[in-house]
Amino acid sequence: MILKTLPFALLLLASPSAAQNFSELESIDAAQISQLPGAGLPADKSWGVNYSLKGVISVNEGGVFINTVEGQLFKLDLAAKKAAVFEGKTVVLEAQARQSDDLSVLKVAKISEYTPKAGEVTPPAYQPRRRQATIIGNKTGELVMGNVRTASMEVPSETAYEWTSMTLKPELIKNVYFIKKPFKPEVVAAHSFFVFTFEKGGLKDAQGKEPMALALSIEGKTRVGQSFSPLTGLRNSFGIIWSLSTWEEYAARTIYHEKGHLVPYPVQLTHAQKVQLLQESMTQAAVDREGEFYNTIKNNCTNNLLILLNRVLPKENQIKMWAIPYMVYNVKATMPLMVITDLQKRGLLGAEFTDINSGTLHTLIP
Repeated sequence: MILKTLPFALLLLASPSAAQNFSELESIDAAQISQLPGAGLPADKSWGVNYSLKGVISVNEGGVFINTVEGQLFKLDLAAKKAAVFEGKTVVLEAQARQSDDLSVLKVAKISEYTPKAGEVTPPAYQPRRRQATIIGNKTGELVMGNVRTASMEVPSETAYEWTSMTLKPELIKNVYFIKKPFKPEVVAAHSFFVFTFEKGGLKDAQGKEPMALALSIEGKTRVGQSFSPLTGLRNSFGIIWSLSTWEEYAARTIYHEKGHLVPYPVQLTHAQKVQLLQESMTQAAVDREGEFYNTIKNNCTNNLLILLNRVLPKENQIKMWAIPYMVYNVKATMPLMVITDLQKRGLLGAEFTDINSGTLHTLIP
């Protein structure tokens, strides 16, 4: 039953190109789903987040590790006997992490020695709309984030992007909003992201200006010439990035260039939980996820927001991420419109604040 309804459900995670991909999605059947990466694997072999890495294997008393060509270090779940064959060698491997906030160990599915070929093709650059967030400073009561997208004009350039650093004072956080960004057909398709508002002095850019709010949007990290679709998002087609921007920039780009609108819902948390959620969100946004794949079901814009929420909720209130652990994902944890309804039933999300469109763009979000 889940497999039969999956093509329809995928639309809930769609990009602006979802409508044109509808016919493509309708053609997916259960047999095709069974051939997708991770489908039908036993629980101990199907974790949530797929990785593809190249690097050098090392083995020591602490375990087996890979030092990637990008400078990352991961501990591997790999038998010592097999690891010994590759020690000190450059390899290419496929592996899985449990979920986006648990990269402590990667479970290796495939590994082989790798020798770069002469004249090997370099992949195209990433699209310039997104940059890796960084933590520039972190001291008591203050956090400085780098690579925050901003705009000096009300209508940002459609093809050029401005960047700044942002100083946050977590204790001055006011509210957190779960934002729905609908796509056509709006009854099924949406993107979702978090927005954080602050008391005066709680959020300042490098020039000392105070934006209305800070947005965290988890998106596919596509390359130049590459486009997003829910179907390709099932097949390890592109990376993932946790992108930061000012609310004003994100909202204006959505309304003026994408001809869309945004719907905020307040997240119902205590002040202490809001502070922790902000800190957890910034920490995870700054994680270098090179080699990690976006997945339309298990590693997308929405389920990662719930993973963040689970880090601040007591255990009895946490959202169940898997219907069957590491085999069948919970649709109420990954499909934006279902997530909103479920969170409202749980008392974690309030009613719609107001529709943000061309007529309400300057509405103050409290």
